[in-house]
Amino acid sequence: MSCFLMINSWAGSDQEMATEKMARVFRMGQEEASPIVDNLANGNPWQFDHQVSDRQSEMAEPYLRNLGFDVERIPVIGDDGMGMPMQGSSTGKTGFFAKIKNLFKKKR
Repeated sequence: MSCFLMINSWAGSDQEMATEKMARVFRMGQEEASPIVDNLANGNPWQFDHQVSDRQSEMAEPYLRNLGFDVERIPVIGDDGMGMPMQGSSTGKTGFFAKIKNLFKKKR
């Protein structure tokens, strides 16, 4: 099974180092990672666009948490390469997709 990685926020002491490490983990340039970390520091979540294997996510999650990122693994429904994120969270916290679902529920 695979999952999507959702990063809900960043709260650390060295944003430049966090940006550099995040860029390496997600194989992107620092120019791309810098605004993402800025947004995370302001409480705006970000989701990696690609599915990640369980093995990769089990290594990335604690590494990113140690850097100050609030990481959430979102299991994929229909793990056929075209899967959709499941609602809810593997960490027990209310994640981005669960928050959106709750917004739609409240409008009924």
